[in-house]
Parts: sequence; structure tokens; C-alpha cells
Amino acid sequence: MAGLYEGSMHPGNEDQGRSRGVVKNLLRQVPGLVYAVRCSRSFFPSLLACSRTLFNLLRVFIRDLAFNEPVMCFAESYLRRYYAYHTSRLWEGVDARPEWFDHRADLYRWAELRVPFWVERGVFSREVMFQDCRVLDLCCGDGFYPYYFYSGTASQIDALDRDPTAIAHARKWHTHAKIRYVQQDLIAHEFPGADYDVITWDGAIEHFSLDEIRQVLQKCVKAMKTPYGVLNGHTIVARDSGKSHPDHQHEFCSAEELKNLLREFFPFVGTLETKYPERHNLYFRAAFHSDRLRRFD
Repeated sequence: MAGLYEGSMHPGNEDQGRSRGVVKNLLRQVPGLVYAVRCSRSFFPSLLACSRTLFNLLRVFIRDLAFNEPVMCFAESYLRRYYAYHTSRLWEGVDARPEWFDHRADLYRWAELRVPFWVERGVFSREVMFQDCRVLDLCCGDGFYPYYFYSGTASQIDALDRDPTAIAHARKWHTHAKIRYVQQDLIAHEFPGADYDVITWDGAIEHFSLDEIRQVLQKCVKAMKTPYGVLNGHTIVARDSGKSHPDHQHEFCSAEELKNLLREFFPFVGTLETKYPERHNLYFRAAFHSDRLRRFD
């Protein structure tokens, strides 16, 4: 009896008894666990399907709420009104007008104003470009034209402007892997590269004096790839009533005056004019080969 009693009180036998009790308890709970597993197999797929259905319904609701014709009309109206106010605030009734223009106003107010001269500038410049050409854009302003009209064709665009606010705006709104915006004074500094296929001087030649224009043209000759490089640009014909902008230093009176100046540096020069009630546009091209003028004469 003593040996039996001592054996039953041995610590090892006690642990074995506890283990058997735990196993028995687990076995008693197996039916419940099996039932829970079976329920989870059907519950989670149902929950997932329900979630997908709710997500699709919510997506359709948001799409129909946000993307519809009334909302589109409101957005277009808001953009037209915003840029009308923005342009008026900066440009009308003040002497200290900015030297560069936010051409998003032209884009969003086109339905209101219905004047295409802002598109002409990009189209005529793009016309002399070819796939993977190298472009130098002088006085790029807000960067609208390099981004929307040149970057789809050119392999590299160096866009220069002396105004830090213009460069900051261009980098913020019109950044592109092919465009390098550089804050630089055309008179004080050399161009950042050479062998450019196309040099554009669009809507800015009138901001310089005749002596300064000659300095820039000389730099264009040095930086242009020969013999098929081309200088392409646009300006406005002077009005009888006075300068169109207080910062304009020389507005050309005629196409012939501009041609005579360009012929001092280029053997082939051509112009094209478009007229609107509010402005008389003068587009120009200058090159060392007549083929680069295309339809300009």
C-alpha cells in the first residue's frame, strides 16, 4: 500500500493526469470548433462578396454624382470666371503689368473669347520641329508652349527666362522630363547649350532694344545647328495709339522692318501676318537654308 501510495503521489504521474484532462477537454470542444470552422468558411466569402457589392455601389454613386453634365458645366463656368478675374486683376487698369502671361487663361476661356491667336503661336513653332529635335525657347514665360506644343516632339528643350516668378510657375505647372527651365538673362549670359535645331523667340523680341535684339540674334547664330537650324518667333505690330505694354522697348512697325533686321544675321527670312480686332500678329522665321522657312515668305 505504501508503494502504491508513493507511486500515485509522484510528480510525473500528476503531470500525466493533468495532460489527460486537457486532452479530454479539447475533445469535448471539437464539435464546436468544427462547427465554427464550417461557419467561417461560408461567412468570410459572403462578407467579402457583400463588401465588393457595397464598394461597387458606392463607386457608381460617386461617379454619377461627380461625373455628369451639370457638374462639368459648373466646372467649366468656374474656370472661365476664375481666369477672367485672375487676368483682369493682373492686367487691366494698372501700369505695372507682369512681363509674362498665364496661358491657362487662354485655354480655359477659349469658349468665351473664341480667338485662336494663342494657338497660332504654338502651331507655327511646332511646324518647324521634327522628331527628337533639340529646342531652345527664349523668354519661355509660364512654360505653356514648351509643355503643350513642343514636348511631344522634341527630345530636349532648354527654356530660358530671366523672371524668377515665371520659372517657378513653369516648374510647378508645366514640368516635363524633356524640359529644362533655366532662369537666365539673355543679354548677360551665354545660352546653356549649342547645336539647337530650333530656337523660338515667341512674344518677347519686343521687350528688348534694337541693340539688345542684335546681341541675342548673334548668340542665336552661334547656338544654332547648321545648315538646317531655324529661328522661329512671333511679335506684334506697333499700334498708332502707342505701346501695347509698358515694358516693350521696340515694337516693329511692319514686317519689312523686322525682315531687314533679321537679314543682318540670316540669309533667308520669312514672315506671316494674322490680324484680329485687338492685335496684329507678326510671325517670323530666319535660317541658313531656304527650306526651313516652309510657307513663310
